[in-house]
Amino acid sequence: MYKFRGYERYAPLLTAMLTQAFQAMSEELTLICEKDTKKPLWRPDAVTYVPVSDERLAERGFNQAERLATGLAITAGLPCVDLLQRQINTGKQSFKSRAERFETMKHAFSIKLDEFDFSLLRNYGKPFKLLLIDDIYTTGSTLDACGHVILHAASKASVTLEIYTLTLARS
Repeated sequence: MYKFRGYERYAPLLTAMLTQAFQAMSEELTLICEKDTKKPLWRPDAVTYVPVSDERLAERGFNQAERLATGLAITAGLPCVDLLQRQINTGKQSFKSRAERFETMKHAFSIKLDEFDFSLLRNYGKPFKLLLIDDIYTTGSTLDACGHVILHAASKASVTLEIYTLTLARS
């Protein structure tokens, strides 16, 4: 109802649910990543989101992943970066097979070059942790495609980057 029918009044509830999942994720990653030492709770350095096409944005009036990411970033006190753009309208993925989804997504995304300069992170001193938000995880093709684009851009800039993903639901 939120995504397809525009019931935006659900945004605070869905953001709260995503925030709760983020807190659980942070606690779990703290235990995994910081095994033998007492360190502060795991936190990403920035949050970004899966973009929608211009056609989908005009149809819906909002990008549900962007709203979730922005809400989470505000709640967690993290920067939210408008990092990606969708180059092509891939159509509704719900009608496609797993193989079709991965094929469709191969060239769907690019970095917004005017928005983020990876070279600024070159001397960060540790891997930059980026949290990528989407609303629904089905096959992973969307997050996979976004991740490849981000890692490629970071690699070209000689930046060490770790991508973590979080979605509101699994389909």
